[in-house]
Amino acid sequence: MATLGLISRQKLALINRQCGFQRLFCSAGVTAKLKPEITLDESISQALDAGQYKPRKHEGRLTTGGCVTVPGPIVAAIVKSCKDHPVKALLAEGRKLDNFVRSRKPPMEPDELRRRINEVRHRVGEEFRGKMAVEEMSEEQITYINKVVEAQSKKRAKQQIYAWKPVDYDAFKGLQYLLGRSAAEYAVLTRIFEEIKKRDLGFKPRSLIDFGSGVGTGTWAASNLWKEHIFEYVSIDASADMNDLAELILRGGDVNKPMTLRNVFYRQFLPATSKSKYDLVLAAFSLFELPSARNRLDMVGNLWDKCDGYLVLVEHGSYAGFSLIEEARRYLLKKVEDGEGEELHVFSPCPHEQSCPRVTLDDGTPCNFEMTYNQLPLGGTAGEAAKCVYSYVVFKKGPPSSEQSRFPRLVRPTLVRSKHAVCRMCTDAGKLQEVIFTASKHGKNLYRCAKATKWGDQLPIKIEEKS
Repeated sequence: MATLGLISRQKLALINRQCGFQRLFCSAGVTAKLKPEITLDESISQALDAGQYKPRKHEGRLTTGGCVTVPGPIVAAIVKSCKDHPVKALLAEGRKLDNFVRSRKPPMEPDELRRRINEVRHRVGEEFRGKMAVEEMSEEQITYINKVVEAQSKKRAKQQIYAWKPVDYDAFKGLQYLLGRSAAEYAVLTRIFEEIKKRDLGFKPRSLIDFGSGVGTGTWAASNLWKEHIFEYVSIDASADMNDLAELILRGGDVNKPMTLRNVFYRQFLPATSKSKYDLVLAAFSLFELPSARNRLDMVGNLWDKCDGYLVLVEHGSYAGFSLIEEARRYLLKKVEDGEGEELHVFSPCPHEQSCPRVTLDDGTPCNFEMTYNQLPLGGTAGEAAKCVYSYVVFKKGPPSSEQSRFPRLVRPTLVRSKHAVCRMCTDAGKLQEVIFTASKHGKNLYRCAKATKWGDQLPIKIEEKS
């Protein structure tokens, strides 16, 4: 048993070194480099002692909803919208589109693209020079070889360099997107909005603007939580076909039926004026469609200018998606630091405004979170459960309030073992840290809270370094 325990600890240490987590507690017999004092939040500790709720339902639990399912009326509308098309073929094409969208990379900047092309051209030229005696060739032969090198360079560049291009969402591709991606997107947005609602009880949005609205998943999620408060929904998508499809779904799949929501407006372009303000501003899974970093940052700045409450940015949980979210986060925080914008703070997932420790670590690991959802009950899937990963950031106007919790957030799954639980977190100090919780060291309440905390939850603790 001792040997098995030693192997387990060695593997855990290796995982932590690879993932960049700073270990705060070491195994027995090993001297810890850091001796922090970790305590459960006082108000939560008192509530647990008073029996107001159980540790598995502590204040930091944000992932308690289980599998998220698209509402029945929306599913019925989707079925009607697809009635004139082969559903199985649409589902198959939808899965292909989903795989393509998840694997996308942002467009390469012009300078970087030129550099990569020149590298390919140089390698091809070196290959030819190594095989031929160029100094013995005539001018005509050299000219011919140069043409061959250029043609070969273009061929290699197409094979080796990622070729970004925008996706043209026509009517049929819109249906593919609807069947292939809407359930996952709705679940992710529901999770993010539920956290806002739970942590900010006073937030009752009166208006929503959704940039890159697609089939309307942002509207579905927001209306499901704040339908009685939101009186204006503005959906922005460059594809007129996608806008038509989103509207058809809100009409129950029948163009002759009235809209199920009031004051829903569809536009192909973002309003130029910044006078109109919106309580909830959303850009979900849309930054990859913009052709350059300058376009992305201008759009993020434009959206922030229209924000009067929360700005929510969401992308796929790949490293490329995380990089775009971090790019936007860094841009807005820098603007505020330079005095160019209104004061803001990061509401979630980060418990700080410092540099992202994932980026500082630079190990190719994204900061992402996992979501479980039920697929659309079409084509024999019968609402089967599936998972996806996503990266996101939520900004809020103004400084953080004294009532707002900025507890560490779990950025990887909790490892529950015999008599201990391992939590890997991003803390308010801007660090990735790992803590091994035991009942004997931390008390039963904190140990049970740690065991119950999941990937994406907050753990209501305070970490204070001892000198």
